[in-house]
Amino acid sequence: MAKDNKFLTQFETDSESVGFLFMKTYSSWHTNIKNCLKKQSITHPQFIVLATLAYLSQYPDEITQVILSHRTNIDVMTISQILENLEKKDYIKRTCSIKDSRAKSIVLTQKGLDKANETVPLVEQMDHEFFSILKEDKKQFMTMLLTLLKNRTD
Repeated sequence: MAKDNKFLTQFETDSESVGFLFMKTYSSWHTNIKNCLKKQSITHPQFIVLATLAYLSQYPDEITQVILSHRTNIDVMTISQILENLEKKDYIKRTCSIKDSRAKSIVLTQKGLDKANETVPLVEQMDHEFFSILKEDKKQFMTMLLTLLKNRTD
């Protein structure tokens, strides 16, 4: 029996696929970010959690793994592994939650805040450089990204 060699896609070129274009764009942006953070001895997921923790630490509410998971859209088990590595670097401390004995309260150390304050401006500059080509369309692009996020029920 002869094998059908037809590739089953609705697109004539890869640039017609929004998913493929999004993945290629993300990959290009992510490579820049990873290279920048590698020089700072921190991974991109560690940076995301550290920056989120630094932001949330401005407020009096207790921060837990579950809260970090919801804010970053990173699953709880992965957050746990990231926090373990951040704790080894003395960027955070985990203690028993005062609200739930099953949960851990996450506290940013001074060393962690210093690392966040060192890396956030670098990443923000990388973002500015990467997305500046959008010029006046950047605000609309941000709105569109937020629309995509709000309409997902994952």
